[in-house]
Amino acid sequence: MSIRWLSALIFVLSWPVLAADHGAAHFFFYRINPGDEAKFEAGYQRHLDWHRQHRDPLTWYGWTVEDGERDGFFVDASVGEPYEAFDHRVDLADDAADAKVHVSPYVTPTGRPTFQLLRKVSTATPLEDKEPSKRVQVTFVSVRPGHERQFEQSLVVSRKALLSMREAPAHTWYRLVTGGESTQYMLMVARDDWASFDRFHEDVPALLAGDEGALRAFSAAVRDMRTEMWRYRPELSNLTKTGP
Repeated sequence: MSIRWLSALIFVLSWPVLAADHGAAHFFFYRINPGDEAKFEAGYQRHLDWHRQHRDPLTWYGWTVEDGERDGFFVDASVGEPYEAFDHRVDLADDAADAKVHVSPYVTPTGRPTFQLLRKVSTATPLEDKEPSKRVQVTFVSVRPGHERQFEQSLVVSRKALLSMREAPAHTWYRLVTGGESTQYMLMVARDDWASFDRFHEDVPALLAGDEGALRAFSAAVRDMRTEMWRYRPELSNLTKTGP
């Protein structure tokens, strides 16, 4: 066995399996019907008013996708709660009826994946802390079945590298639970503006460049990656209060 392969094998076997964080992250993707953007935004704001009037305890974030294949899509999400919270949503039937009037005529739903926060490989959790950035760089990673352990172990190394970089923005990792290809992960990198790329632009392989075993494990595990930028829409969001 070569020294390189021995290094990779030692890396894979030396880390324990990461413990799961039970923070649920429910995402909903919508394609806005052509020409209905203004009607959708006005209707969605009215629907958020319904949530406020019914004292919905869930936090709802809204974004517009700015590039990639889903350019122009709207994304909303509820994060930072246990999975059980979605079993006790406020007046679900009336919620659906209100959405049918104010939102559904203007959009086509395209997906509703649920992710699990991986806090131990993340450097910060802006959404769970209700401190969203003005933009967020979102990378979806498809991992080969059976390589999840190696992939997550490589993220431990990337986190260590990030914590040593003064200009590194918040990196938050999630693992898909249901609603898509099962071996899928999502990385959200906080970005306030495009100038943030001048200060920090390293991707995960670059972060792993100093650890041959981790880089080899990551490269063997990843099947595909795609990235897009989302713009936070505070007027299309509802952040619940945590205090009195």
